[in-house]
Amino acid sequence: MRKTTLFAVATALIATGFGVWAASTTNARVSPSIGQGVQPFQLMVSAKDMPRAELVDYSFVFVH
Repeated sequence: MRKTTLFAVATALIATGFGVWAASTTNARVSPSIGQGVQPFQLMVSAKDMPRAELVDYSFVFVH
């Protein structure tokens, strides 16, 4: 009996939460696009004298 009541209450709460979420409206404003923006490709092309990353591969470690 106790498990059935707990299941019924949990189901009702989930259904109520889903219903409120589905019925809610959004008030998010979308800003207009600005013509001038960051161009990632241009940043990569024009980057000079950047430090190089060094990769040390420890995938094969043999224990003697």
